[in-house]
Amino acid sequence: MLKKSLSLILCLLLVLTCFSACGEKKGSEAALVYPIDSDPEYLDPQIISHSGAKNIIANCFEGLVTVNESGDIVPGCAESWAISPDGLTYTFNLRKNCRWRVSIYASPLLGLDSSQTNSKPVTAHDFAFGITRALLPETKSPGASALFAIKNATGVNSGKLSSKHLGVRAIDDYTLEIELEHNDPDFLYALLQSACMPCNEEFFEATGGRYGLAVKYLIYNGPFYINNWVDDVSLSIRKNDYYYDSDNVMPRSVYFSIFDEQATRLGKLKDKTYSVSPLTKSQALEIADNKKYTVKAFDSAVSCFIFNCSDSILSNMNIRRALAASFDYASLGETLGEITAKGVVPSAMKISSLKYRESASAVTPYKNENPAALFKKGLRQLDISSAELTVLCSKENETAVRRLMQSWQSALGIDCAVFVEPLEETELNTRVAKKDYQLALTTIAYRSDTAFNALSRYKSDSAENIIGLRSKTYDSLVDSIKLAEGISDSIKAAERCENYLISAAAIIPLYEESLYFGMGKGVSGTFWCTCSDIVYFKHTLSK
Repeated sequence: MLKKSLSLILCLLLVLTCFSACGEKKGSEAALVYPIDSDPEYLDPQIISHSGAKNIIANCFEGLVTVNESGDIVPGCAESWAISPDGLTYTFNLRKNCRWRVSIYASPLLGLDSSQTNSKPVTAHDFAFGITRALLPETKSPGASALFAIKNATGVNSGKLSSKHLGVRAIDDYTLEIELEHNDPDFLYALLQSACMPCNEEFFEATGGRYGLAVKYLIYNGPFYINNWVDDVSLSIRKNDYYYDSDNVMPRSVYFSIFDEQATRLGKLKDKTYSVSPLTKSQALEIADNKKYTVKAFDSAVSCFIFNCSDSILSNMNIRRALAASFDYASLGETLGEITAKGVVPSAMKISSLKYRESASAVTPYKNENPAALFKKGLRQLDISSAELTVLCSKENETAVRRLMQSWQSALGIDCAVFVEPLEETELNTRVAKKDYQLALTTIAYRSDTAFNALSRYKSDSAENIIGLRSKTYDSLVDSIKLAEGISDSIKAAERCENYLISAAAIIPLYEESLYFGMGKGVSGTFWCTCSDIVYFKHTLSK
């Protein structure tokens, strides 16, 4: 790791100083604190998938468009845009007062002296390079597929076409044109993702392959910039005075606390250690009626039973289907959730301006009249006589999972031995994210606004593919959402994706869940993307 390391004493001093500042500074000079689950390994906008990293990038970079407090698309670095009558050509007019924030550490890489630092404009060429780089096959950007509506994007991403054929070009320094291959009602939303942030080609090349690995290998165009990054301890960002709208950026700084304990978050919110924090449902309910705090809830999660399709046993679809066909919903009881999930995609997700779930059909669970025969067929294909499987779950769901195991063994016989491994919530999430499991009862939180992005996470090349599914058929089905002629066809294509995941016995959706966030006493103005945990701090006030 190339990030600058500090001694433990200095780390502790940094933590104590920031926490103290959080309580001392008020209003527009507040020093905020927000917890993230783990340390980002890198902060290259075009390739990040880590949720904490996305939060940092969302506050330190700004795309062509951004969102407001209502989740509506509003101008970002582009002060205006025009869409051709056929919906295939987008022309963005960039602000002429956008500048790169270049630190004294990064300046030498651009050949700048102290008098020139922060004088470099953000241009249409920077956006063209960033979007093109996201689509190059060697970049392996997790956000690439959301941009496949761009002319020749799939050909460029597959390596079949040169990037010069991509439908993205800078007409001049402040005019960017993007030509689409087909109409995409989600295209402006796609431009919100980190993969579409500007990237200065000169600076990128000067980093010698180290772009995003340390503070000195990044330059910024957003409301904040990174001023300190200590491995596995903290990352802090400060107000960017060179941002075009800096007068309306309220906080002085935001401190991201790394590796916090989920159970301690509410207490830290109450004692003002944290300004804003993700909360569990029980923590949110505890303060929901207390006017001193603000609780935000987003219907963007689904509790699911998931199968690791890359596991040596569960890679066999007949084994998975036998388990899915004999899944006893009643054995789980009614304690896991209140609203039965209608599919893999939760209610908050959209296709264009429509709520997907309001138009889409509910997904039918996988059924088979003879799961025991399916199981035996799978064993023969694997050339084994029996299978031992372990289910991960939270400690609070252990009893329900044990009841489910009994129903499985009753349906599938002695050839199937199932064990349960109850874990703390944080460890469960970590194991699932690393695909270090066979089966798991967990909650999947979707950190995006669109059904397409939610379903894209299960594509073969997705860094967020926690189920380990590798299917060209599914990959094509996801891509077909963007290739559809209109919104109704896009919805049908998304339904086919959901049905594939169910019929392949990769996911069993159970209940809809919400993501909860709390703002501490006197804290206001923080806002989120419509249904994700991307938190925007630029208007946050602390009294």
